[in-house]
Amino acid sequence: MKRKFNKEQKILFILGALLLIGFLAGPATGPYFLRLMSLTLIYLILTTGLNIVSGYAGQVSLGQAGLYGIGAYTGGVLSVKLGLSIWLGMPVAMVVAGICGLIVGIPTLRVSGHYLALITIGFGVIVEKLLVEWVPLTGGPGGISVQPISIGSEVLSEVQVYYVILAICLLVLWLVNNIIKSPFGRAFSAIRDNEIAAGCMGINIMGYKLLAFVLSAVFAGLAGCIYTYFSIFVSPDTFSFNLSVFFLLTLIVGGQGTMAGPIIGTILLTILPEYMQALDKYRLIIYGLLLIVSVIGLPHGISGAILRKFPKLLAVEKPEKFEVDPIVDRSQNKDNEDLLVMENVTKRFGGLNAIQNISLTVKKGSVHSLIGPNGAGKSTLINIITGVYKPNEGSVLFNGSQINGTKPYKIALAGISRTFQSVQVFGNMSVLENVMVGGHGQYHSNLFDFIFKLGRGRKEERITRERAWALLQMVGLEDRASEFSSSLSSGQQRLLEIARALAMEPDLLLLDEPAAGLNEVEISHLSNLIKKITPKGVTILLIEHHIDFVMDISNTITVLNFGKKLAEGSPTEIQENQEVIDAYLGKDEAVEAC
Repeated sequence: MKRKFNKEQKILFILGALLLIGFLAGPATGPYFLRLMSLTLIYLILTTGLNIVSGYAGQVSLGQAGLYGIGAYTGGVLSVKLGLSIWLGMPVAMVVAGICGLIVGIPTLRVSGHYLALITIGFGVIVEKLLVEWVPLTGGPGGISVQPISIGSEVLSEVQVYYVILAICLLVLWLVNNIIKSPFGRAFSAIRDNEIAAGCMGINIMGYKLLAFVLSAVFAGLAGCIYTYFSIFVSPDTFSFNLSVFFLLTLIVGGQGTMAGPIIGTILLTILPEYMQALDKYRLIIYGLLLIVSVIGLPHGISGAILRKFPKLLAVEKPEKFEVDPIVDRSQNKDNEDLLVMENVTKRFGGLNAIQNISLTVKKGSVHSLIGPNGAGKSTLINIITGVYKPNEGSVLFNGSQINGTKPYKIALAGISRTFQSVQVFGNMSVLENVMVGGHGQYHSNLFDFIFKLGRGRKEERITRERAWALLQMVGLEDRASEFSSSLSSGQQRLLEIARALAMEPDLLLLDEPAAGLNEVEISHLSNLIKKITPKGVTILLIEHHIDFVMDISNTITVLNFGKKLAEGSPTEIQENQEVIDAYLGKDEAVEAC
């Protein structure tokens, strides 16, 4: 199938082409501006990497200057102590900075927001102090001088150095774009938008956060090493906290979480200040004011504001035909007849029993419904099954294996998918991307397959994309595929959640009030959808208050009340159960459901 590009990718290509043309013309502007443009390219390498951890993964890092300094001094020390050239210095600097990124990333896994920012600030300060105090290695405050960039015995001219930096920068932009457009990039964005939902889609939250820190550090180390050989001198005062603020500000102004953001922000904030040298002593004040204006007036940055103002820029071509079925047939799987077994499960919050001694068996291929008043413990039960909560007592078996206490992403990969009582879509991702996140666990390719666009990764990406389109068509959202999911109505978001959950190819699908917010036509469509997917081996555990809907599609119904099982049986048995009528259905509801 012929490769299709959306308008955002085309605009990015045009911006890249204009950037290339502009910077290719750089040598004609004179030595000073040539060096300024070289520095801009170095900063762009770093901020493109920073965009991975802060823009896409949503982890605020204010220690990037420290990683930049580590890369710079790694290159400098290798040059001074061992006489190594930039060509050997760059990979070593990337590895060293990557290891430091891993070290700083580990303690930040359990914190976020202000606390994460404080830890990264502390890291940057420590690095700056080490560079000053470790005189035998770093030269102390006086810095160190290094050999210029050369190829063999020939030292490159400033123009040649400029072209080398330009080529590396364009390569970095291509590599990072490949990462962002892969399942790894979508996983980063899902974590940024909603960690709980991302975990329930089979994404290892801790692992991907660490990966984002490491990738960001690798590109910071690369930029630092290039800076050292470019400037032929490096000193600690270059890598102050002010520089970390500058790097983050370029992202915020340009647009975090977009490929064009670092390009726009870095060019604006690196080149324009050179024409305002008289205001240099007020630089931090200007940065602060710019940050406030950007957060209030352009919360998504310049590129983000453009994409939201003109959403058609995100439009993608629909495949001419689908070569995959939206629902994978699992009816021939030789699994246990009792797919899910809960025995004497209790969950307490403080001194309150949310659920108490619940035992439940869900048969393979059935639609098993949970009903009961609000606060009966239905959603708590779903959260226990999916690993969001750990039970205080009891066991949960899925396909014969105990899963209580298992991390949500492992439970998801085992074959359990879900929707949420309160809709949990990834609001800053497109509708199509939301469904593709659901297919995360179906990939077998590694990061390098996607970085370098190797065949296996491309094939899996095509299959996932086609299945996502087919699922959107099945729930009636294919015309909204390119829009941000936050722009959908609540009912449409529920349908999107169902499509995303089905993309996981689950054995057990947990639907938490899927009919809430839907009109009668949409509910009828949902009912037909459920009846269509269960013959393909998808077992459903349903929570719902719409009694007619429940009675129409259920094989078994369990009634909860005040955290305890009140009754269980077929729809007819539940309708005739006097305890259920008194506690939940009421006489009128029971009669209407008959």
